[in-house]
Amino acid sequence: MKNNIITPIYDKNGIFLRKNHSFICRSGRITKSQLKSIKKYWPLFGIDFQLIPLNFTSIFCSSSPVILEIGFGSGESLINNAINFPNKNFLGIEVYKSGIGSCLNYIKSYKINNLKIICYDAVEVIDKMILNNSLSKIQIFFPDPWPKYRHHKRRMIQASFLKKVLKKLIIGGILHIATDSGNYSDYILQTIKYIKNYIKLPKNKFFSELVMLRKATKFEKKAHSLGNKIFDLIFISQK
Repeated sequence: MKNNIITPIYDKNGIFLRKNHSFICRSGRITKSQLKSIKKYWPLFGIDFQLIPLNFTSIFCSSSPVILEIGFGSGESLINNAINFPNKNFLGIEVYKSGIGSCLNYIKSYKINNLKIICYDAVEVIDKMILNNSLSKIQIFFPDPWPKYRHHKRRMIQASFLKKVLKKLIIGGILHIATDSGNYSDYILQTIKYIKNYIKLPKNKFFSELVMLRKATKFEKKAHSLGNKIFDLIFISQK
């Protein structure tokens, strides 16, 4: 498993060029158990960053639909989906090793064989490793809202990002975003309405079924305890 989670970029004079990221590059707290899981199970379930697109059929030994979850935290929702939908393949991206270690523990404990994970910047993974028209669904649950106005440029979900992920979805593919920030929800809705080929899913039976599939994480439970409303934003890609 590689230690870096971003690809450093330098100018012609060799000076490092800083870019805005939706996450902070920090080591964070990680337990001995999580470190042990990474060392032991990463070769089995982890995928290192590379500059060529992934062959999902080869990776999963299956041609089943692929669902991508970005920023899976400790992996509760991702693991729950992989267990309940063995006829689908799941790919998770996370930058923090504590979450990677926890998720690897779950994968091994529950003997899951339809899930792989990547520890790298999601934007770079999408750019370099995901083929266009290859994902049936993209899930982004509770991305950092960066609430202060001066930090809005660090938000993951910007117009450029929404255009990138649209290309990766199959026609009829789903983009599901969940947030407990009303400001972020409004920002996303305002941004995406100017991007062609996204249709906002109305709150019908299908919408409710998709929301029910999202297992409540510790983060979401905390949001509920604080009285925060949860906003589920679901869009379908079209031609």
